Amino acid sequence: MDFYLPESLLNKPINIALIGAGGSGSQIATELFQMDSLLRSLSNGVVYLNLTIYDGDEVSLFNVGRQGYYLGDIGNNKAEVLTNRFNMFGQTQWQFRKEYFNPKNAKALTQFDFLITAVDKAKFRVEIGESFAALNNPSNLLWIDVGNGKHDGQIIMGNAFAAKDKFKLPNVYDLYGSMLKSINETDEDAPSCSTQAALEKQDFGVNRAVSAQATQLVWQLLRYGKISHHGGFVDVLTGTTRPLKIDPAQWAIYGYETHIEVA
Repeated sequence: MDFYLPESLLNKPINIALIGAGGSGSQIATELFQMDSLLRSLSNGVVYLNLTIYDGDEVSLFNVGRQGYYLGDIGNNKAEVLTNRFNMFGQTQWQFRKEYFNPKNAKALTQFDFLITAVDKAKFRVEIGESFAALNNPSNLLWIDVGNGKHDGQIIMGNAFAAKDKFKLPNVYDLYGSMLKSINETDEDAPSCSTQAALEKQDFGVNRAVSAQATQLVWQLLRYGKISHHGGFVDVLTGTTRPLKIDPAQWAIYGYETHIEVA
């Protein structure tokens, strides 16, 4: 089965919100910057990306090397550093918000076409998923969530909102809501106090692997108008990638059922 780009997103600038500018988020922002340049060239400037980055964190010494930052960035806000870098050298007009996005303000995200969440907290995914589910909104907002462990990660794209009598591509909360609610994050809350400690949580390369899969979903939809999978599971230790197919039978394994057929 295939999922097609909504007609409302054809031949227009694409507004993207990126929540989280850490290991995966900074890599995703860099790849979106490259994609923006390609889309502008292919469409004669008609299609391009408007990115807004949300993050309240500052660059630390232990972010350098693991994330998309340099020694000169230390002490500055991550979202601001990335946005200013791309605007200065790439002539974009991207924006930043020096804040941790409040998932209860999900309604504010309806102004965007894509939402990419690159955060460490299961609680955040639950709260924003619950907020989307509680809103009666016809928006076509597509939500891409990326998450990873030490060597592996997952990428899932789905519709943020459900519309009556309309097919909904399930998002990460639809498929994994129960599991996310059961995760105890107490041991993961403390920030890493050394490069070695940070690498014990996330090994080198895993952020790049999940980021590539996430941005590829955006590229496939904008360049070719459709996708045959809406995420995947990667493991950099074993070198494997397994796609998450657009398949109601596979979704049923996670307890999600749809009664409207996809085109």
